[in-house]
Amino acid sequence: MNVNVIVGDVLETPADVLVCPANPWLNMSGGVNGAILIRCPTLQAELHGILAKAETSALAAGSTVQTSAGSLPFGRVVHAIAIDPFYETSPEIVALALEGAFDLSVQLGACSVSLPTLGTGYGPMSIQSFGEVFAKSKFRETSLLKTHLVVRTAENADTLKLILE
Repeated sequence: MNVNVIVGDVLETPADVLVCPANPWLNMSGGVNGAILIRCPTLQAELHGILAKAETSALAAGSTVQTSAGSLPFGRVVHAIAIDPFYETSPEIVALALEGAFDLSVQLGACSVSLPTLGTGYGPMSIQSFGEVFAKSKFRETSLLKTHLVVRTAENADTLKLILE
């Protein structure tokens, strides 16, 4: 997999699939999800429809689901649940969410993926820990995807680049 670490806005980094952090209730309440909700309010109804169809109020940490991308510059959005109901996370949860997101992206026929650092916003994971999980995960072996790993600061980009070298 070709990984490109970018400083910027993940919603402005076009790719076939946007991997978006999600909470177990699929509520687009803040962070990347909040920004998506402002631009594409219809995605919230899609997410709640997924829960209704599954006859549940929440999904397990590590789960992934897909929606349309609305007017965003992506083919689809994969929502990756990288926190538990208490907004806690772990390397195992983030690894499950990443692997599920990449597996689903491949199933969707994606060649490129944009994603932020899962579990580092509302979740308490450090950029360093996320980078270590990302570097060790089995999906890194695939040559099918180009990944745009998007962060907000040059410091975070430098941290990730060092880990991924």
